[in-house]
Amino acid sequence: MANSAIYFYPGGSTYGGLNKIDFGERVSDLQITPYREVSDGVSMGGRFSRVARRSGMRVRIVLERFTDFRLAEQLYSLQSHVEAGRGFSFAVDDDKKFAAFVNLSSASSGFSYSHNTFNHEDRLLSEYGTPHGMVADDVLHIESFGPGGRREELQLQSYTLADKKIVTKTPAIYNHPLPSLVRHRDFFPYLIWPQGQMNSPIITHDHRVSWTLDITAEVYTGNLLASYGQAGPDGSNMSNDSQLRQGGTSLDKLYGGDHDHGKLYGDTADLYSDAEDFGLSLGGDSPIDKVSDMLSKIS
Repeated sequence: MANSAIYFYPGGSTYGGLNKIDFGERVSDLQITPYREVSDGVSMGGRFSRVARRSGMRVRIVLERFTDFRLAEQLYSLQSHVEAGRGFSFAVDDDKKFAAFVNLSSASSGFSYSHNTFNHEDRLLSEYGTPHGMVADDVLHIESFGPGGRREELQLQSYTLADKKIVTKTPAIYNHPLPSLVRHRDFFPYLIWPQGQMNSPIITHDHRVSWTLDITAEVYTGNLLASYGQAGPDGSNMSNDSQLRQGGTSLDKLYGGDHDHGKLYGDTADLYSDAEDFGLSLGGDSPIDKVSDMLSKIS
């Protein structure tokens, strides 16, 4: 078993590239809280109905009382990245960073309607390195998308890399619309630190002798789906041309679609460009005037 690790692009793909934070050990605790936003109604005749909206997942990552000063510095710097709405990947076991979109599911036996065989596309984020790491008995997470999406966990029976074929010990209980996503249960390709967590630091210390990481992040399924069709055999951000690689897709652009979300406007040119995308013409003589004008128009 390997250490836990975080992957992110603090300066995008053109400055610094991929950054890895190796915890030097396994996390102390991982808490996963799935949820779904719904609206319930009951008719005058007493009939219940439910409108199911988006689903999501909260992931709490805890590393208690570590004494690695360099790790503390890296996690302190990570907070600035996530404050800006940027995402990161997290692996409990750095040897098991498997995630891919399923493009075909079937039953291994012709007498069953339930599916236990799943063929997938190229592995997502293979540029993080190391093989897939999956072995029999590993727990996989499978989920489908949209308001009618479902999620479940299944144990791996066998995996054939050449055929990109997964066989699970038991069939899936849900018929997941394709494309669905399969990943190792403890690998999260894209996490966001939500607004509600902003008032608390992700890292605290005891007299600067030991530190504790405690961060609760969110899985947004729409962002996961945005990466469909963008993986390749050399990774989602890689290209055979070195110039193209330097201007390639960062983690946030991969999972955010075309819009570069979570932007802190240090460059006013970016602000003007984004405002034009929303049909706003920024007036005024100074950047502050132009921002104020834009905000008044939004209001």
